[in-house]
Amino acid sequence: MKNIVTSVMLAFSVYSYSQSEKEKDSIVETSINVLDEIVISKKKVLYTQKSDRLVFNVENSIVSEGGTALDVLSRAPGVVVSQDGDLSIRGQQGVAVMINGKLTQLSQKELANYLKSTTSSNIKQIEVITNPSAKYDAAGKAGIINIILKKPSTSGLKGTAFTSYGRGRKNRTNSGVNLSYNKNKLGVYGNYSYTFRGEEERKEFNQTQYTDQTRQQISTTNHQTSITDEPLTSNNFKVGTQYEISPKTNIEAYVDAKIGRYENMADGTNKLLNAMNQLQFDAITYNDSKEKWFDYTYAVSGVHKFNTEGKNMVFDFEYETSKFRSNQFQSADNTDASNPTVINDRRGYIPSQLRVFTGKVDFTNPIKEKQSVEWGFKASLKNNDNPSVYEFYDNNQWNIDANSTNHFEYKEQIYAAYANYKHQIGDLNIQGGLRTEFTAIEILQKTLNEEHKDDYLKWFPSLSLKYEFTSSHSMHASYSKRINRPSQFDLNPFRFYDDSFNYSQGNPNLVPEITHAAEIGYAWKSAFMASLYFNTTKDVFTDVYMYNPDTNTTVTTQINVSKSYNYGANITNTTELYKFWSVNTLFNVFENRFMGNVLNSTTIEPILTLNLSVQNSFTITETLKAEANAQYQSKSNLGVYQRDGFFDLSIGVSKQVFAGKGTFKLNFTDVLNTNNFYINSVVAQTAINKRYDLDNRIATLAFTYRI
Repeated sequence: MKNIVTSVMLAFSVYSYSQSEKEKDSIVETSINVLDEIVISKKKVLYTQKSDRLVFNVENSIVSEGGTALDVLSRAPGVVVSQDGDLSIRGQQGVAVMINGKLTQLSQKELANYLKSTTSSNIKQIEVITNPSAKYDAAGKAGIINIILKKPSTSGLKGTAFTSYGRGRKNRTNSGVNLSYNKNKLGVYGNYSYTFRGEEERKEFNQTQYTDQTRQQISTTNHQTSITDEPLTSNNFKVGTQYEISPKTNIEAYVDAKIGRYENMADGTNKLLNAMNQLQFDAITYNDSKEKWFDYTYAVSGVHKFNTEGKNMVFDFEYETSKFRSNQFQSADNTDASNPTVINDRRGYIPSQLRVFTGKVDFTNPIKEKQSVEWGFKASLKNNDNPSVYEFYDNNQWNIDANSTNHFEYKEQIYAAYANYKHQIGDLNIQGGLRTEFTAIEILQKTLNEEHKDDYLKWFPSLSLKYEFTSSHSMHASYSKRINRPSQFDLNPFRFYDDSFNYSQGNPNLVPEITHAAEIGYAWKSAFMASLYFNTTKDVFTDVYMYNPDTNTTVTTQINVSKSYNYGANITNTTELYKFWSVNTLFNVFENRFMGNVLNSTTIEPILTLNLSVQNSFTITETLKAEANAQYQSKSNLGVYQRDGFFDLSIGVSKQVFAGKGTFKLNFTDVLNTNNFYINSVVAQTAINKRYDLDNRIATLAFTYRI
């Protein structure tokens, strides 16, 4: 039976969030510790299946070394990253991201820049949580990704230094140091990292406009291309201290800073053809966007243990201030002598200042043996001020563009309370909770002297069950309700230009998405785990676009679609083929089905999607190891868009030197250059095709030394 299951699982693959908490449900590496004359061999786990999450131990991954947090997320099983850095789990968008258990407050663009500027050398683990308990924020309809950074805990002076060099189409480097000193009751720590990420992307954008919705006759065809140069530089540092006030009370304070800059320079073309395939417009385009950010976080947290065994209180207060600046310049030179159309140069000044205060207190109270209650409170206060100015060049002077210039201020308050009950009755583990969140928002459209206020109270129940039939067989079931709120940028109705012919525009009428998610699963030992899941979402966000052939411009915005269904199956298998070779096979098949009217079209065809991931770990010698990891995903749909299938193959080797204190790692990601982002859509009178040839094929050499 074992051989049959192993063979089947090697042919297929898995992605499962089962209830097994055994560390051997993972790809493993072997490390050796020598204590006098005793040799202890232990396993370094790459993936760990826990009761409510999949844990990716990044520090044990060879192919993840020398990259960024966004690179690592793109190779986490079941997680897909779009060309803009948007995340999805199991084919669902709307993912909440936490750093060390704290929900990020950044916009999608700011979060993508932050993840690109965070070196993978500072990441310990990535947790993928699909049905979080009531203890967690209800944000994120697809679940939560928690990025856990490394934190020193040993006594004395300890630290690591790391450096890496990578080359794709451009150079990439990152270096840094982590230091800590702990003695008696006091500990201090600090880390610094410098990252430079060169990147070149090649894009094609094809659009066909038809005369009517039957799409029988072409009206115009638009073809755009661009090659981008996107250097990113960041300096991140964190300093903190821990102090043991008493044997029962510990306190910690730290300052975390993220300072960086990013530039996107794009040379491109734009051609417009009429129904007779005759050239109507031909332009050479240039776009330059320079961005800078200064993000500082000040935090204090602590733990107090009460007299009762297991009873404790945890508090956490944090203030974040973030300044973001973007200067844009866009030009288009019409080279068609037969068409006198002149496109004015554009420039934009887009500052943004974010201020966020969060505070929470959590309690754990044992009631009696095998019973406990968790409860707590949280408050989050956010203010984002965005006074943007756009200008166009006409008659030898710069003029304010009233259609785009806007002073937009967004205020948000969220107050939450929860209770979570845990009880073990024989072989049955029960966890049930209820969370309530009150949200109040205020939108100030200062340019138009308009004000909009809204508030709502939502309840979020959650339940999980696990029953162990025997030590080898168990089943689990879980349910949760979640919310995905529109960001301040999603609500801002003014324009944000990508280039002279494409801009995005917020929709102030967006309402939050509400998701109900359920899952049931089975586990047999550590060899086989499977689950079925079903999610339904109301008022689904989806991107839509509208094309104006008169100005040759495309506007992208978001709308609510009435309902969507996401359902699928996960299977996972871990096996040690030989003493030196471990394989983890992950398989996920899912389908997204959308219901509702989108631009006068009532049909968004569902697509059955297969996600297959095979992770191989080889122990060649005690100090020499290797990995070969492959992931394939077939065609999928993202709202009105369909994404083509993609494949990723990454390999790496590591060698320990200097008596185990140093490690060299050499890896090659996307070896075949097949992990690209191609999307298509046909809605109403428009067909669209976007091809992003991403800069994913990277060779990286990294070195780490432990002090």
